[in-house]
Amino acid sequence: MAAPCEVKVKTLEGGDLTVKVLPTNTVKELTAMLLERKHCEDEVERKILKVKVLVDHALLEDDDQTLESAWLLHAGSEATVIYSRNEVESGELETYEEDLFVQVNIPSSFTEIPERAFQDQFRVVKVVIPESVTLIEAFAFKNCESLASITIPESVTAIRDFAFQGCESLASITLPQSVTAIRTGTFRECYSLASINIPESVTFIWHRAFERCKSLTSINLPKMVTVIGGLAFAGCTSLSSIAIPESVTVIEDGAFEDCTSLVSITMPAALTFLGESAFDGCKSLASITNPESVTTIEESALANCESLASITIPESVTNIGDNAFQGCKSLASIAIPESVTTIGESAFANCESLASITIPESVTNLGDNAFQGCKSLASITIPESVTTIGEFAFANCESLASITISESVTNIGDNAFQGCKSLASITIPKSTCIGHGAFDGTFQVKRRKI
Repeated sequence: MAAPCEVKVKTLEGGDLTVKVLPTNTVKELTAMLLERKHCEDEVERKILKVKVLVDHALLEDDDQTLESAWLLHAGSEATVIYSRNEVESGELETYEEDLFVQVNIPSSFTEIPERAFQDQFRVVKVVIPESVTLIEAFAFKNCESLASITIPESVTAIRDFAFQGCESLASITLPQSVTAIRTGTFRECYSLASINIPESVTFIWHRAFERCKSLTSINLPKMVTVIGGLAFAGCTSLSSIAIPESVTVIEDGAFEDCTSLVSITMPAALTFLGESAFDGCKSLASITNPESVTTIEESALANCESLASITIPESVTNIGDNAFQGCKSLASIAIPESVTTIGESAFANCESLASITIPESVTNLGDNAFQGCKSLASITIPESVTTIGEFAFANCESLASITISESVTNIGDNAFQGCKSLASITIPKSTCIGHGAFDGTFQVKRRKI
């Protein structure tokens, strides 16, 4: 085996580098060693460094050539390393060396970046956009997995749908004041995005804008935002806080679904609509206040918020939707206002800590599975206004020892009180229709004489 030796390489700046090599090392291996020796604190700049070696003022072109055959080890040979940035103009991107990371410079003749211009270009690390550009089209940088740095100039007025989707290495970005909306899926699945500066000019955050941005810990929304689109922040598992401005009137379906680190949130007073599954799966959310302007708690709006211990339902709410609080395991009590007329299917199912609840006289219907699996619920009074108790409405309420059913109830659904092991007795109006298996696993039902 050939003995190792030292090679002295000059830099253009006048310095000297000493590298230990073997005669059988290739030019490619030497350039890799020289790249390691180059001090560069900026990781983005380091990725786009390009290394070339001159021997006796001649460029070594063959990367597979050994150092011995290249005469680099010959006595009296002079080696020089050239460090440069690996830059291309957008038009040259396709013909550039495939094994190198590059910085792309958009020519100043461009006024827009076309649709899918750089889609799936995993070698692009940095992009420089000139002031001449006013529009970034849809999917322009989609799946540029290595893109870590981009500066968007003030000249840009619009960024179209999914423009930066899947840019997994993009850690931060500043949007110019000229942008007024963050469109559908613009930063979707930018897994490294930890911070973003949204300008005050933005009024609308569209569907899926930041969906699954797993590194995003906090965000400040501009004071003029009126709508937060569906799934806008869904799956942002590191998001622990967000300030929703008073200007927001609509939070659409699934906007914060599965934001598992979100601890608290204050709803703006102007909010009129909180969509389905808006906070579904926010396991760390401990408290939330709904404003008086909300009239409906939509389906699954706060489902599976396992840490939610308290919530205030305003007098403006008339309907509690299906699965609205399903799986809220820490919810111990809740006050339902007199304005509510409907409690939907599985609305409070599997709220295991719910020990007491008052159903107001305004409620006319208890949906199927409404309180199924509420293991801590000890007693409940069904008001005169209720005519139907849905199927499985109180099934497996293991602590339920007392229940009062009024004369108004005409129908008790199938399996309504199935598995209520602590229920010792109950008196039911003679006229009430009792569904199949309504009291399976409990006791012999007694009917009240009329």
